[in-house]
Amino acid sequence: MKNLMVFFMAFMLLGIGVYEAYRQKRKTRVLEEILRFVSLIKSEINYRATDMENLLKTAQKQNYYYICFDNSQVKIHDCCDAKVKNEFVNFLSRIGTTDTWGQIALCDEFLTLFSELLDERKQNEKSKIQVNTALSVLSALCVIIFS
Repeated sequence: MKNLMVFFMAFMLLGIGVYEAYRQKRKTRVLEEILRFVSLIKSEINYRATDMENLLKTAQKQNYYYICFDNSQVKIHDCCDAKVKNEFVNFLSRIGTTDTWGQIALCDEFLTLFSELLDERKQNEKSKIQVNTALSVLSALCVIIFS
């Protein structure tokens, strides 16, 4: 029975490390999806001069996992950082409020911002995943060895 409990504890600690790595990667995927969304908005405005209603219809046809469309509202999944969520809401509140060139400039501004956040996130993700994985494996080994 003791061996079973030790095995369960070690497996649980490994599972926690894998879950933390998954959470880190998911935050990166959210930023990548936001970049795709903003790029689509920019392209639609730039090449079609599309209004906000048609922009949302076009965006709804895309295969977004972390961005949800509810009638005329756009929402982001809760798994992202507060800073990313606030900037995304800021982008959505400002898009469609100026002329075509102002909207394109706004899209460029937020593409730059989200690209910088993504680069920063990827750098942090790599180190966090390595640390989480190492700690979970070490913890699991300690449980096995000292039990």
